[in-house]
Amino acid sequence: MVLIQDLKATILERLKTEKVVHIPASEADYFAVAEELPFKVEYHNSEIVTMGLASFFHEIIVSNMIFILRNILPESFFVVGSNSGIQIPRFEGGYYLPDVLVVKGEPSFKPNSTAIITNPHIVIEILSPSTSKFDSESKLPEYKHLESLQQIIMINQKKAGVSSYLRSDQPNTWINQDFYSLDETIMIENRPVLLKDVYQKIKFE
Repeated sequence: MVLIQDLKATILERLKTEKVVHIPASEADYFAVAEELPFKVEYHNSEIVTMGLASFFHEIIVSNMIFILRNILPESFFVVGSNSGIQIPRFEGGYYLPDVLVVKGEPSFKPNSTAIITNPHIVIEILSPSTSKFDSESKLPEYKHLESLQQIIMINQKKAGVSSYLRSDQPNTWINQDFYSLDETIMIENRPVLLKDVYQKIKFE
C-alpha cells in the first residue's frame, strides 16, 4: 500500500509541471493506483499514462455525444462515459478509457472485472492539446486491432474538427473521413449527426 501511495503522490506532483505523465509500472500497480485517483488513468506499453482532470468544455462535448447517441441508437446499444475501460488484446495488459464508449448488445467483460469491456462497438475520443498526440499516434492504431470495433471518432476540442474511422469489409482497412464545418454531418450507425450538435454550447477561442 505504501508503494501505491508513493506512486499516487508522484503522479500528482508531476502533473503540476507536465501535461502528460508517463510512469513505468506493472499491470497490478496500474489497477491499484487507478482506484486511488479521481481522474482518467490509462495503461500503455507497460506505462501508466494520465493527463489529470479533463477541462469543463471537454466534458460538455462528452455529454453532448452521450445525449446524441442515446437518442439515435436503438435500445440494444449501451452508451457510457470514461469510467468504463477497454482492454487491447494485442498488448499484454493494455487498457484505455475512451471518453465515450458504445457497446452493441450485451457487454463482454475482462475476467473478474465489471469495468473493462472487451467488445466495444464505437469509441470516441475528445482531443485536447495535451491528449491529441497520445490519442492519435498511440491509441488509434491499437483501437484498430479490436475485432468488435466498427467506428472510431476523434473530436477536436479547440476548433470544429471531427475525424471518423469506419471499418470496411476489407481486412485491416478503415475508411477515414474528416469534417471541419459545423454544417457538416457525420454518420454514426447510418444515422446523421450534425457537427453543430456535437459542439453545442462550445465557444471556440
